[in-house]
Parts: sequence; structure tokens; C-alpha cells
Amino acid sequence: MDNAPLDFAYLDDDNFDYGTPKLPDFDCRSESPADRSQLQRSEPGLPLLQLADWNPNLPYNECPPTCVHYSIVWKLQLKKVRATKLTGDTERNLVLAPGAFWDRTLKSKLEDLLKKNTPPKKCYKPHETNIAVSTQERSETDLSMRFDEWNIVWKDIEDQLRAWSNFFRAGKKLTINISFFCMEETQTIAVSTQSAAGTAAQHVERDDILLQNTIWNDVYALMRCPGHPCKNQGGHCWRNPDSKKHFFLDGQVLTKLVRYAEEGNPLKTHKDVPEFIRELIYAKEQAASERKLKRKGSLCEGGPPIKIVNVLPPHYGQASMGAPPVAPARRPANFSIPNPRDKAIRAYCDWHCRQVDDPEWKQGFQKACAITLREGFDLRHVYQDQDVKIFVTNGVKPGIARSFIDDVEIWVKETKAS
Repeated sequence: MDNAPLDFAYLDDDNFDYGTPKLPDFDCRSESPADRSQLQRSEPGLPLLQLADWNPNLPYNECPPTCVHYSIVWKLQLKKVRATKLTGDTERNLVLAPGAFWDRTLKSKLEDLLKKNTPPKKCYKPHETNIAVSTQERSETDLSMRFDEWNIVWKDIEDQLRAWSNFFRAGKKLTINISFFCMEETQTIAVSTQSAAGTAAQHVERDDILLQNTIWNDVYALMRCPGHPCKNQGGHCWRNPDSKKHFFLDGQVLTKLVRYAEEGNPLKTHKDVPEFIRELIYAKEQAASERKLKRKGSLCEGGPPIKIVNVLPPHYGQASMGAPPVAPARRPANFSIPNPRDKAIRAYCDWHCRQVDDPEWKQGFQKACAITLREGFDLRHVYQDQDVKIFVTNGVKPGIARSFIDDVEIWVKETKAS
């Protein structure tokens, strides 16, 4: 071994770089977005599987991927004055080419849903299809296309997915958004004519029939129940805009709604249902509930006798034998309501809403406030009459109605103290 002393004279601090050593540049994240995009485009693309290459029993979750994965978000709509959505769904993690998936699965699914979700005496046909193919890569523009009926040129869409396959390989999602529009097939109107043009009276009759059919269809489509959480899927329901509760609609109510719309009244949302029809809906709901209670009571008739003791609250008078029952006494209100009275009702509602966080509770108090103003009550009437029923039958929950009635005196005291 050579033990000669080291010569440090040739070492010069100026020749040393004390910074972090630079590693070889092989990480694409250090490149600019444009360079990275160019690199991705230069890599070989991934294929879309055709039916001959596709195995429905395989999960196709290999890493790295060997084929393009994408999703289809679709909705089926009726095209009228305004489009009405019938149904929709999302098909996730597809590897089968869109054209093959359409022929094998999606087309027949749409035909079945269109038949199931439209009136049996109406015939709806495909009108047009709008498609947008997109990627999460921000530098790329969506591919938007329109086709007549359901005559979709899937090759252009599949070519775009293959062109973006390296974006999928880099973790970007690929999505096809499809809107299928259908229209009612024009029905032949049975109007006898002696000439091709017909008379003016026959044209008016034909237009009236077409208008009535359109209004009827619009009303039934608006009121068709979407299902969950309601169990009336396929039927018709009115959804209370405040409580979101579903109320079943029978033929009588639907006919009244059609007549209301035919008179030129707006009926575009569930908020447009008029008060007199709402009262009919509430009455039918209450009658249905009473029938259920009676049926439950009849099931218990075969059991042992049940002793029922009726205890009346203190404010009920004692009726003499054979005399009609005494009406409940009004609760005294030993306070005065600040004027103006209508403004006091709104302030009282705001006070209740500040006591709760649940949006549904807030809506309940606002509904009670609206009923009080509509019926012309002031807060003394509400407190004295203790009429919970008038609020409950108009869609207010019983607990919220009781709070709205009983807390008037507390609010008055707090208001005067402040």
C-alpha cells in the first residue's frame, strides 16, 4: 500500500459546487405541460375492445391498462315545448367499444324504458341525439356531435376515445354524455274532409285536439312519480315544494289539473298546483289514512276487549246528560301583539327560524307563517284558538305547528324586553 502523504495543494474551493447534485432527467413531471402532452401523444394508443375480443366475465382492472376505459352518462327525454326528462343513468368503467355496447345493451334498454315510462295510448319515436365526448385533460376541447333519431356514427366517437387513450393511461377520465330526445308520433286525426285542404272549422277542431293531447301529456309527465324514496314509481304524485312529501294522485285530481292547465293557467312545476287542488289532495290523503286506521281496528276485533278511558283536557267543559258537548274554551292571551300585526307575524316566523338549524324545520315555520297571513289570523288568534289542524292539513308537521302556536307569549315577552 502506498502511504505517501496526500497533496492538497491542487484542491481549490472554487472548483466545488456545494448545491444538490442534479439527477438524470427521466421524470415527465419536470417537463412543461406541452412537452408532457407531446410525449403522451407519441406513445402507442390503447385499443377499444370489440365483441370478438371482449370477455364479459373479466374485470379488466389490470395495471397498467391494456385497453381504453370510459363512462357513458345518458338521459332519455321527451322533446316538447320544454324537454321532460324521463330517466337517466351512468354506465361506468366500460371497455367494450361504444358502438358494440349500443348494439348489445344500451339501445334495447332505451326502447324498454321509453315504452314503460310513456302513456300506453301514446307512441313516441326517436327524434335526435346529442353527444359530447370529453376528457379531464384541460388542454383538450370536447367533441360535440348531433345525429338524427338514433342514427349515431359511433366510429367518430371511438376514434376520439382512442386518440385520448394516453390521457386515460395518465389517470384522466374519459366520458361520453348523451341526450336522447324523443317526440310523440303524429296521430292521424279522424276528421272527414271533402278536399285536401279541408274547411276552416275542421282545422280549428284538429288544432284543439292536438292542443288538448299536448296539455294532457305535459301534466301527466310533470306529475309522474320518479320513485325512490316514494314507492309509487310509475304512478303519479304531487311533491309538496316545502315538505318534499309525496301525495298520491288519482284520476280525479289529474283530470282537474288538466282542466286547470287547459284554462290557460301556468302549470310548469309542482309549485304551480293551485290551492283548491292542494286542499283536495290533502283531503284524499286524510281519508286514505282514516281507512287504514279502520282496517287496522277491524283486525283487532277478534282479540280480547280493550277498555278505553277518554280523559278530556281541563279546558273542555263537562256536558250534561243528553246535552251537546261543550266547545273547547279559548285560551286567554294576556299580552298585546306589536303593530303592525302582519309584520309581527313575519318577525315571529324569523324568530322561530333562528332557533333551529334544520332547513326542513325552517321551511315548516315559514309555511305556518304563510298560512296565518293567508287566512287573516293575527298572533293572538293563533295563540287563543290552539288550532293545530289548520296547519297540519296544509302540510306543516304537528310538532312545528304546536311550537308556532304555543310560543307566541314567549316571543312577545322577549320582544318587549329587548
